Amino acid sequence: MGPCPLAQRCVPGFLPRVLCVRSPRVCPSSSASSQQHPAAPQHPWAGLYILAIAVFAVITTEVVPIGLLPQVVEDFGVDEARGGLLVTLYAALVAITAIPLTRATGSLPRKPVLLSTLVVFTVSNTLAALAQDFWWLMAARAVGGVAHALFFAIAIGYAARIAPRGQIGRAMALLATGTSAGLILGVPAGTALGALTGWRPVFAALGLITALAVAAAAFLLPAISHDKSAARALLPGGPTLLLVVGLAGSAFLGHYTLYTYVSPLLLAAGLPQEWLGLALVALGVAGLIAIRATAPFLDAQPFRWLLLVPLAIGLGLAATGLAFPHFWPVLIVATVWVAAFGPVNSTYQNVLVRVGKSNPEMAGAWINVSANVGIGAGSALGGWVVVTSGYSAAAWVGAAILLATLLLTLLFRQRLRAVR
Repeated sequence: MGPCPLAQRCVPGFLPRVLCVRSPRVCPSSSASSQQHPAAPQHPWAGLYILAIAVFAVITTEVVPIGLLPQVVEDFGVDEARGGLLVTLYAALVAITAIPLTRATGSLPRKPVLLSTLVVFTVSNTLAALAQDFWWLMAARAVGGVAHALFFAIAIGYAARIAPRGQIGRAMALLATGTSAGLILGVPAGTALGALTGWRPVFAALGLITALAVAAAAFLLPAISHDKSAARALLPGGPTLLLVVGLAGSAFLGHYTLYTYVSPLLLAAGLPQEWLGLALVALGVAGLIAIRATAPFLDAQPFRWLLLVPLAIGLGLAATGLAFPHFWPVLIVATVWVAAFGPVNSTYQNVLVRVGKSNPEMAGAWINVSANVGIGAGSALGGWVVVTSGYSAAAWVGAAILLATLLLTLLFRQRLRAVR
């Protein structure tokens, strides 16, 4: 240890810095200081991009069976309803296990846990490619669903911890880009590869992608420290966390009341079948553009986006209901509506990790649960409304749910404005 510059005494300051006051004492060693206040990652965006790529691989793993379902049911001689369990079981396990798994692993180092989930994904996809019967394939998917539950909670918390100061919203937007890219590209790419090679090589390719993600994350993702005692908290942020979780779930619920049926909606409006895939990609790209456009502004005023996002989605749903069944108006308005939904993940994740900043992984687990519950409930509600009353009615129901979300946000505006 050497003398403090200007004969001052150094005491630990915020993050890795030291603060000096007049004193003849010497400074503590840099190593001791860094142990108490770990240095921020030198290249946080490299780590964030690795996380986004891993998110892309995981989301693709989740949704790729949608395009492979006809081949799978034919190979194993099961009906479509049983084949659909490959997606339903996966989503149910995510919703059920996210919170208990996140809490159970809260005291463990973050990076090894994250890498372990990706290793499990690699194993899950490899087992799926080797499946000898349908139940084997179901078991492989179940393993992946459990890994998914923990992966997303850890990934959201990881991104919040390594994000540059004041840029948590941008970090959440980058993860949301990985999610959207998986949804947009995963199904069509997997379907195209399956048509050329069969469904097994698709799962083998996903196993390879997740294995590469493990290797990249092992070398490039910075290690982080966390408060192990705080990691046991089930509700970091208390009632405010539950409020934001409820608002997020409500936004997903309203959107998916109609979005689940966007393909038959477009076809009923007059879109030729051969153009459906391209139209869905265009809608997804609109969402990606919206994520990118809003990312730089999420950190400045998080509360404003809690108002703007449900308002925009609700207006888009209402306009879609008015435009149906006229083809071009439906296509144009639906593009705006889906674009408005693009920033949903990053908006609510940004607020949740701020509310639950003592345990952002648990905050990530809660958003994972609320999103899956909202999607499932929205699909069920929308299916009933479409069958009984048609697509326009489903759009209006969804818009009403988003209006209720907006009103609740305004009702609790004082509490939500305090989130920083």
